[in-house]
Amino acid sequence: MRILQVSPYYPPHIGGIEFHVEALSRKLVEAGHEVVVYTSNVPRSKRYEVINGVEIHRFNSLVSPLNNPVMPRLLLKLLSSDKFDVIHTHGHFHMSSNMAVFSNKFLRSPIVLTSHGAILGYKGWRRALEAVFNKSIGRWTLRSVDKTVALSLTQADILQKLGAKPERMAVIPLWIELDQVNLQADAGGFQSKHKINDRKVVLFVGRLLPIKGLIYLIEATRYTKTGPAIVIIGGEAPGYSGSKRVLEQKVQELGLEHDVLFLGEFRREDLGAAYVAADLFVLPSLGEGLPLALLEAMAYGKCVLATNVPGNRDVVKHEWNGLLVEPQNPMELARGIDYLLNDDALRERLGAQARRDIEQNYSSDGVLKKIFDVYREVQEGLTVRRR
Repeated sequence: MRILQVSPYYPPHIGGIEFHVEALSRKLVEAGHEVVVYTSNVPRSKRYEVINGVEIHRFNSLVSPLNNPVMPRLLLKLLSSDKFDVIHTHGHFHMSSNMAVFSNKFLRSPIVLTSHGAILGYKGWRRALEAVFNKSIGRWTLRSVDKTVALSLTQADILQKLGAKPERMAVIPLWIELDQVNLQADAGGFQSKHKINDRKVVLFVGRLLPIKGLIYLIEATRYTKTGPAIVIIGGEAPGYSGSKRVLEQKVQELGLEHDVLFLGEFRREDLGAAYVAADLFVLPSLGEGLPLALLEAMAYGKCVLATNVPGNRDVVKHEWNGLLVEPQNPMELARGIDYLLNDDALRERLGAQARRDIEQNYSSDGVLKKIFDVYREVQEGLTVRRR
């Protein structure tokens, strides 16, 4: 098959959607398919290159409101593209997906949309804009594709309320490439480099977005009695400049400069040492699609503490493979951190079960088969409609 992947971002940009699209494209090439990627040129990279057999076209973004790159030349490219057997676009809220669906009214290829999180958790004017979008362009986009892929059952329910047709829905989670999980990564070197010494390590990996709830993790730090080092790995997202400064100001306000460490963005191959060094992985989000960092931490056998919100609770089962706490509650978050850091045996048991659950439910082979099945289904459906 000749397959087009349309994504708002792609490596070297760092984030869950881009890593998923890169891994999917690479796996499709390994399976013998021809794969083309259309994406933004954020950060500035080669406009055209072939990596691991994947043909990548990058388009300049004029602006990125709400982490949403606007690429006028992408629409022109879509309208002038050769025929694809399947178009797979990512992120229903992203303009790149809206453009792909609009252009496909003329191209008429089978089109699949994966929504990487239907709950964005905006507030104020952003929430109003989201509501308008969901009732107009968003609804039209969801109802125009041949198949909508949700990352979880919770997300599937939300997407149906937003307009996705139930008979055109599939639930397919993200996956973890277990052969790339380096359980022997240099944890000692990581702790020494960042001067963590013998303190317990509480790790967060992700974008410094308000929806990630990091402000509550920082506030929780002053209530903890175990005195852990809170290690935050990740950078600002386009359209959210200043988010790190807000968090750093909160750290200074509370006098936590020696307790909260902002380490910036890591290359993917360098994350292993951070996961291995962590005693606990924390995700204090206000809402999620299906957080890749959470799956990665569990793949490393880490005990996880996450907020009880959609996305997180689709993966974390309370007291089975981790613990859930209520969002926006620093005191409860602090109690959860202390509870787990004070019980090594419990952390080991929950972490071991987390790893088993990843092996059983989120391995690449099983997930890829489901994606291939969707591609074949939409191809066959288009053939039937043309008869």
